[in-house]
Amino acid sequence: MRIAVASGKGGTGKTTVAVNLAVFNSIDLFDLDVEEPNDYIFIKGEAEERIAYRKVPEVKDNCNACGVCKDVCQYSAIYVIDKAYTLPELCHSCGACVYLCPENAMEEVDYQTGKIVRVKSDEITLTYGELTIGEASAVFLIKQVKEFMGSKAIIDSPPGASCPMVESISDADYVILVAEPTPFGLHDLKIAAEVVSELGKKFGVVVNKHGLPFDGVEKYCREEGIEILGKIPFSKDIAEKYSRGELLLDMKDFFVQLYEGIA
Repeated sequence: MRIAVASGKGGTGKTTVAVNLAVFNSIDLFDLDVEEPNDYIFIKGEAEERIAYRKVPEVKDNCNACGVCKDVCQYSAIYVIDKAYTLPELCHSCGACVYLCPENAMEEVDYQTGKIVRVKSDEITLTYGELTIGEASAVFLIKQVKEFMGSKAIIDSPPGASCPMVESISDADYVILVAEPTPFGLHDLKIAAEVVSELGKKFGVVVNKHGLPFDGVEKYCREEGIEILGKIPFSKDIAEKYSRGELLLDMKDFFVQLYEGIA
């Protein structure tokens, strides 16, 4: 199975669940939070890098500044003065400007959108992307990282419920939503659960930082019939291990059982 670990907000413990779930079950890990990947802190080994590209328009000399490309661009990535000029950082690589240019004065060229890194440890292979600073969309790089994915994978998704999160879970067989028991955590869990449901994905919830004085998350799951897959205690020891890039060895059985309960 491809199991995606997602959350409605950052800081809920998504990386903690994804990394330990992957290592203790010997499943390759994919960190698709390409704007701020951090799974490599926990996975040590030999790293290989490759540059990732996407297509953007380039203006040729026969441009007559007619403005068709500017008018068709929905992302303000083209402006026209004496001729057309492009802003590759804002371009979403749809190709409309190239296709509709009446003078055939634009062509698509490669533009670096980031890099893909693969780290082979003794237990698993970690694959992640690093988005180029200034890039407006992470989706293109996420798609390229996913090309290395087989039928069995743990996916560490970007936080939130926007396009990068949707793309990261689009090919998953199951989604684990990690939630913290706070009012803010509950608010964003509801949003994430709605998105996952709209995509038709099976999902359950892992409550991290269990023990905080708020029962809204568990109450919501009971009312909506959402399965609580497990609970990770609110623990200073766990926080310290995370800060040092250490696995939760004393919770190995928890993560093995978590996977077996889904798969």
